[in-house]
Amino acid sequence: MHNPPDTPQALHLLYEPAGFICAFRFDEGRATQLKWHEVMAGKIPSPAFSWLHVKTADVKVRHWMETSDDIPEHISEFLLSSDTHPCLHTTANGFYGTLADIKMEIGDTGTEKGALHFFLDSNRLLTLRTQPLCSTNMLRQKVLDGAPFDNSMELFAELLRCLADGFDARVAQLNDKVDDIEESVLSDRRPEDRSELSAIRRQLAELRRHITPERRLLSQLNRLRPSWVPTAALEELNHALDELNELHLTLEALYERAKLLQEEIASQMSEQMNRNLMALSILTALLMPATLVSGIFGMNVAGLPGLHDEASFMMVMWVMIGLGVATVALLKWLKIW
Repeated sequence: MHNPPDTPQALHLLYEPAGFICAFRFDEGRATQLKWHEVMAGKIPSPAFSWLHVKTADVKVRHWMETSDDIPEHISEFLLSSDTHPCLHTTANGFYGTLADIKMEIGDTGTEKGALHFFLDSNRLLTLRTQPLCSTNMLRQKVLDGAPFDNSMELFAELLRCLADGFDARVAQLNDKVDDIEESVLSDRRPEDRSELSAIRRQLAELRRHITPERRLLSQLNRLRPSWVPTAALEELNHALDELNELHLTLEALYERAKLLQEEIASQMSEQMNRNLMALSILTALLMPATLVSGIFGMNVAGLPGLHDEASFMMVMWVMIGLGVATVALLKWLKIW
């Protein structure tokens, strides 16, 4: 990192910006928290390395990124961009890209997806975000609790574990909801089960869109096996990728469960509708003879029998009841009812 000139604008940059979240220096696995002026002081010599986590929306942070000699211009432009699609790019001695993550607060947008830009080499891990994310918050807490990291790749592998833990916590919440809906469907289905299950499937589909490309991109790191990464750090990376793979399998299984439950609800609704149609059809069959008789005797034409006989009304009613009983007997004999 270059030393800024002694100007009022440069001195203003020495004050800790609002977009500065945290910074740590790691010496022999031990982390030491850094201030903003220490971050700007210069590059940390090997074997020590650093982690800097900032907000992209801060003007001072953007100015430092754009004028820093340590970070190539094309990488700075990428890290400060608003692109949220998961991607991974390689350089001669490092990596940079974008990871999809879970927001700590959903906010007004209504979406859980957040984007984390990162730049990794042998001397540092640089992460940038717009809104608070679960993975970096968990990683910062682990560093503050004294978790040891011997190199930047081990720190990045732990970031991936935190990323998987954030997704796993969200999947566990959705799994609990699916369990409740499954119990309801198998016992006494609630009217709101169908709408809740549709919402869960939409959320699961969104998580699949985040995790699937992320797994594919991060698996490239293991295949590349850069020379500056120790073998032990690559093993840690493999373990982190295994957690993402297990999360993917869990997510796929939960998605299939939700799909089958939705099909079961549709089957139950169809069965209920068929029962209702059967009851309506039987009722129609029972009333059809009586309707025919009443229709005949309701014709206003000459020659209808019983018009002047007081007993004719009761005779007609008995005829209608008899026809109804005969209809019931016929349905029972045909095993329709």
